[in-house]
Amino acid sequence: MSEKRTIIIYSLMRWDQPMAGASMAIARELSKTNRVFFIDRPFSIKDLFKSYEDFSVRKRLKAILFRRNQFLTVQTGFSNFVVATPGLTIPINFLPPGIIFDFFNAINTWIVKSCIKNMVKKYQIKEYIFINYFNPVMIPTLKISKAQNLMNIYYVVHDIRLSKYMQKHGEKAQEDLLAKTDMVLVSSKHQFKRLFRQSSRMHYFANAVDYSFFENARTKEIPKPYDLLNIGQTKVIMFCGYLSSIRIDYKLLKLVCETYPQYLVVIIGTYEEKDLIYHGLEQIPNLIILGNRRYESMPSYIKCAHVTIIPYLCNELNQSVYPMKLNEYLAMGKPVVSTHFSPDLDSFAEVVYISSSYQEFLNNIEIALHEDSEIRISQRLKLANSNNWSRRADHLNFLIEQFIQHKS
Repeated sequence: MSEKRTIIIYSLMRWDQPMAGASMAIARELSKTNRVFFIDRPFSIKDLFKSYEDFSVRKRLKAILFRRNQFLTVQTGFSNFVVATPGLTIPINFLPPGIIFDFFNAINTWIVKSCIKNMVKKYQIKEYIFINYFNPVMIPTLKISKAQNLMNIYYVVHDIRLSKYMQKHGEKAQEDLLAKTDMVLVSSKHQFKRLFRQSSRMHYFANAVDYSFFENARTKEIPKPYDLLNIGQTKVIMFCGYLSSIRIDYKLLKLVCETYPQYLVVIIGTYEEKDLIYHGLEQIPNLIILGNRRYESMPSYIKCAHVTIIPYLCNELNQSVYPMKLNEYLAMGKPVVSTHFSPDLDSFAEVVYISSSYQEFLNNIEIALHEDSEIRISQRLKLANSNNWSRRADHLNFLIEQFIQHKS
């Protein structure tokens, strides 16, 4: 990149959420060569009352309620970026599309934009690139009177029509945004193919991995997680991700537990209590569901695995998903067994055990455990390293510079 740019990222996630994933990875990587500002998804009045005791809320109270200490500098180890916390907004997602929703959405937009305007003034931002990370409903593009917008970028994470939270208002908002934004990034091949006719300014931009972070954990002695200290020599089958009935094939997950009672099946990630009860998961003796863990601790958990799995349903939602966990598993050198839920998996066919049936999935777990070797590990590491966030950021920097030069 010929010069250091200012990039403002407005995300559907908050920077310190365990599931922040790609939005945070992009912010970290782009901050190596740019000045980056990350705008948290605002807390609504409903969020405040529902999660008042949560540390993530309490530490932001001054910013949320009184608009004090709204800006936090986050150190990454190799750079830094600024996180902005907007003021309290009105919960409106339950409203039907129409005049009332538009009115209150305009108020919420004003609240978030006032935070951004304060940020522009405080940090003397003269020009910027705006990245909307999958939130087309509020601030789809950004225009600030005191600074020049060089370009707007929209990042599509998955199929918005099938998102429980976004589907009511998101589909129409996304359609409008695709028509007017300067560039569109799409993280899955299925979504790229589906949306390409709506925008010719679209680029396939798959999820990746912080390879050096996982490599450091893989090659060094690190403490075993406290909640897996007492498993002894028991082999571990592990899944890291969101447990939900719209994503996970619970029948397959239970079959894994039943077929391999001598192994420990460990699940790390957010889960829905009603799913555990409905599917009787809490009654399975060799299944441990640990809940969310911080991103920084994930390598220590994955290091305990003997085989990793992605037991996703083969449905329309998962077709549009490129899971970050895939490259993270590979970056730790671990064998991966997966259902064939997405065309994005095809490029991993040489290193991932892709399964087209329940029986093949179960058989592949045993094959993966027994044919693991240094050659196999080396192949996984090589592919993971080719999919690192540093390369993605370099590519995005190139696309940005190319657009700006062409525009001028």
